[in-house]
Amino acid sequence: MPDIEKRIREDRVAFVHFQFTTLDGKFRQLVHPARNIESLLEKGLGFDGSSCKYVPVNQSDLTLKPDPTTYQVLPFGDVENKSARLICDVFTGDGSRPFEADPRGLLKKTVAGMQSEFSPGWAFMVAPEIEFFLLEKNEKGEYIPSDRASYFDIYPYDKGAEFRKDISRALDAMGIVTEKNHHEVPSGKHEITFAYADALSVADQTMTYRQVVKHMAAQKGLIGSFMPKPFVWTYGCGMHVHLNLKDAAAGANLFYDPRNTDGLSDIARHFIAGLLDHAWGLTGITNPSVNSYKRLVPGWEAPVYISWGFGNRSSLLRIPEGDPQAMRVETRNPDSSCNPYLAYAALLIAGLDGVRRRLDPPAPVNDNIYALTPEERRRRGIQDLPGDLREALNAFASDRVLCNAFGDAFVSRFLDIKGKDVKAFSTTVHPWELEKYVHV
Repeated sequence: MPDIEKRIREDRVAFVHFQFTTLDGKFRQLVHPARNIESLLEKGLGFDGSSCKYVPVNQSDLTLKPDPTTYQVLPFGDVENKSARLICDVFTGDGSRPFEADPRGLLKKTVAGMQSEFSPGWAFMVAPEIEFFLLEKNEKGEYIPSDRASYFDIYPYDKGAEFRKDISRALDAMGIVTEKNHHEVPSGKHEITFAYADALSVADQTMTYRQVVKHMAAQKGLIGSFMPKPFVWTYGCGMHVHLNLKDAAAGANLFYDPRNTDGLSDIARHFIAGLLDHAWGLTGITNPSVNSYKRLVPGWEAPVYISWGFGNRSSLLRIPEGDPQAMRVETRNPDSSCNPYLAYAALLIAGLDGVRRRLDPPAPVNDNIYALTPEERRRRGIQDLPGDLREALNAFASDRVLCNAFGDAFVSRFLDIKGKDVKAFSTTVHPWELEKYVHV
């Protein structure tokens, strides 16, 4: 375990940010001067959990306990206020046990459950493709893309090229090993990828990634947005997740079996079948905003239909072509409005249910599913994903495997928070409605 107090002194850190993630995926923090924090590192910090929507007001006391392995110096801020961060787990008010609805704790519990049931050496490995928009406001106060570039464009069309390099260096400085970066298809949309690792590490990195992008965009007078569908006229903003299981002790990819002609192992097939079987319930976690379902529509390379295939970007699940030793499954419906700890936990729960029950997936679909007629899709047993958040939340609430794994304390609170979003959205009068109906 790292000696945090020593590192704080050596790094000449003035403040420590104790960070955590709420149920709805927001990064929050308590900031404390770096002096005299010995007891905080050991006992944690108390906070009002009701203000973060964790608990009701009459049960508000909770405790943050920092994970020392997450210590990193923040790559921004004033020199005299040099700061480091520690990501925290949420505990009960007296600090005696993990809080049962803490998203980070739920992911840790899910991984530990897998290792207890299947093998201590199993690891859940993920690599997200996190897309974001760089936006600005015009003279009318409207949000608009910060450039008019397109896929793989170069400067001067791609005005975010240097910004992405700045982000990449900042993330590298925090121990997040970035890989390729490029402009995406729509105006103002960008992507920076980072190396795959175990799910907990990547969930921490996902939250850090968002913070760094938003912070550094604001410094340039821009808005870094991870909204799934900010504009109706173009592609949305996804968070495709590549995943597999690894036997850490043997260094083996459990999704690869050279004895099979397609290279997929039986474990991979069962895992795929589990993801398909729980696809409806999963969307309540992986696509948890009302805006998410404006992205999940035909025509914009977002998944709409529950299917899997090899190299097929019209499928919900895709087996990327390439090095068979890197055999993995890409799930294409998640977006960055999700809480990554919950999303990765839910994907693992669903996939392991397929492994546990030895489910077999249907035949892979390698046709362009968008081009199939509704009758052709029905004949081939290809169902649609939920059409809105209300459907997705109802599906999640009905999925006993997912709900039992997450626990009643989380499920009831999560459904309450998201149900309020659904109600607020359904009762708000939008500009489209005024334009459509004002003269009725």
